[in-house]
Amino acid sequence: MVFEPELDRALHPRLAYVRPGPDVHSLAELGSTVSQRFNSEPVVAYFLASEPDLAWQVALPSGIVYVNQHTGEILGERSRGQTFLGFVHEVHVRLGGGEFGKDILRWSTLATLVSLATGLYLWWPAKRVRVRRNGSGRSLWVDLHNTIGIIALAPLALIVGTGVLLGFENELAPAVERIIASRPSAVTRFRQASAQMSAPAITPDQAVAIARRVMPDAVPYRLQMPKYGGSYRVALLDPRRSIAADHNVVVLDSSGNVLSKIQSSDLSEGDRLFAANEEIHTGSIWGLPTRVAACFTSLAAVVQVSSGWLMWLYRKKLISAPPSSPERT
Repeated sequence: MVFEPELDRALHPRLAYVRPGPDVHSLAELGSTVSQRFNSEPVVAYFLASEPDLAWQVALPSGIVYVNQHTGEILGERSRGQTFLGFVHEVHVRLGGGEFGKDILRWSTLATLVSLATGLYLWWPAKRVRVRRNGSGRSLWVDLHNTIGIIALAPLALIVGTGVLLGFENELAPAVERIIASRPSAVTRFRQASAQMSAPAITPDQAVAIARRVMPDAVPYRLQMPKYGGSYRVALLDPRRSIAADHNVVVLDSSGNVLSKIQSSDLSEGDRLFAANEEIHTGSIWGLPTRVAACFTSLAAVVQVSSGWLMWLYRKKLISAPPSSPERT
């Protein structure tokens, strides 16, 4: 999940990548081409890529269409059915079982914090950090469990602790906001201009251009069409922000009047805290270095679970130590 976008593009390179060109087709042109190809389905939203070699996406009720924004070519369609990576995501947050699975994960994450604390307590008397060269059987797994466990303890506790806060966010949010005296996030609302029957509806490109003027330092990455929600909603990424950089939205009516805007800089202390917590948990808070750290921390968790299970099997005599290397404690 840490590298989900990159893995998804690697699995579908013909859809994901394009050859950059000097020109970019308008959203209106791309949407019209896609709609004509797919039985005049209305466009739900546009997704604009951050890099020129990544394809743009046009969302329809039936699925997501990938287009080459430089040539206008339709690269292919993906249905709204669940992908393998989508299934992995669903298992991670809900065990694939809806709210019941989510509740199991919430309490399991809390139990993992207890496991880390007791593991530190058991490790502390010997303070063993080694993997013996001639170790095998249970002694090898004991060494790996002790060594990797203590090395990865701090990042594991960070990942698990932020996971607990994510899992119980709805229950904890009111208390957190009271403790830090957080005010609600600011939403700037504009007085809507008087409607004129003769006022022409703006195009998707004009909606994006207006949003750029409202937030000149941010980059649009998603546009929701007014047919689904009654207004244009332009989501923008502010590269100056390390936390909640994508929490920027400009809402416009079909005539181009700005109805409201939300900026990451105007988020409440509580919302910023929970946004930072999520980015720490996913490793995205400082880009590639923290994503790599989160990935290796997750692998360390797998080693801990596996080695703990094998230690238990040896202790219960369900598997035996190799004859050439007697079991040691």
